[in-house]
Amino acid sequence: MRLGFGPAAVVLGALSLSASSVLIVLAGTSSVTTAFWRCFFAVVLLAPLLVREIRRHGRPDGRTVVSGLLAGLCLGADFLMWNISIGDVGAGISTVLVNMQVVLFPLLVRFVTGVRLPRRFVVALPVLLASVTLAGGLVGPTPVGENPLRGTVLALAAALGYSGYLYFNRGSGVRSPRHFVTPVFLASASAGALAAVVGVMTSGIGVDLPIRAWIALAFVALTGQALGWLLIGWGLPRLAPALSSALLLLQPIGAELLAIAVLGQIPTALQVTGCVLVLVTVWLLARGGAERTASRA
Repeated sequence: MRLGFGPAAVVLGALSLSASSVLIVLAGTSSVTTAFWRCFFAVVLLAPLLVREIRRHGRPDGRTVVSGLLAGLCLGADFLMWNISIGDVGAGISTVLVNMQVVLFPLLVRFVTGVRLPRRFVVALPVLLASVTLAGGLVGPTPVGENPLRGTVLALAAALGYSGYLYFNRGSGVRSPRHFVTPVFLASASAGALAAVVGVMTSGIGVDLPIRAWIALAFVALTGQALGWLLIGWGLPRLAPALSSALLLLQPIGAELLAIAVLGQIPTALQVTGCVLVLVTVWLLARGGAERTASRA
């Protein structure tokens, strides 16, 4: 099978997503402000592509629209909690922890559908819990971040929200594979609406922001949402699942390297150990699931 541009698209998409946490720190805005404006800018960027897609392939069916909006509510919750965790545990560590969605997604499916968990997930859970404890800085020397316990909990909760996004969004590609802009647009709009409601009910959404914040938020929308997910959405169906899971791990690795280089957030040795264990375990679980699927085909 010729891979073509598929691997390059996923690599570029993962690296685009990896810059999000650092850009959010540079923006320096509140959680709801960050979530709202990144979604708003993403909707503006995606709107012309959405119109073009609908003209070429027609309107998506109602189930795809509903799934996209529900996925966006989960994504909005993910954004709101993850934004706080970035300040609590650091930009790189929070990105590593939110990739626990690879484990939480099967748990969510088990809860919703009753499908039994593969044995490998049950065996891996104690290892992952210990790894998360190390990565979040809950033990050992003083870690990066202001509140490692809250940050770890929020990052894992954000991973659960991201798992919900994947759960509601996974059927869109099967029902209408030609509409790969539509799900990203709908999810961005729905997530932005949730952020707006939360903002009105709490601290409000900032509008009088410094130019640096506007630039950072615009780049989060471009690289961490519109461009990143369009590239990944286009590339993943063209790759073997095992290769996809490996390439997607470039996101947390890239985020950790950027946090060190740009923000000077150097993790402790125990945190590095925990991050490595999390990433290796997540990769093995994803690879095992891919091989299991392939063997049934």
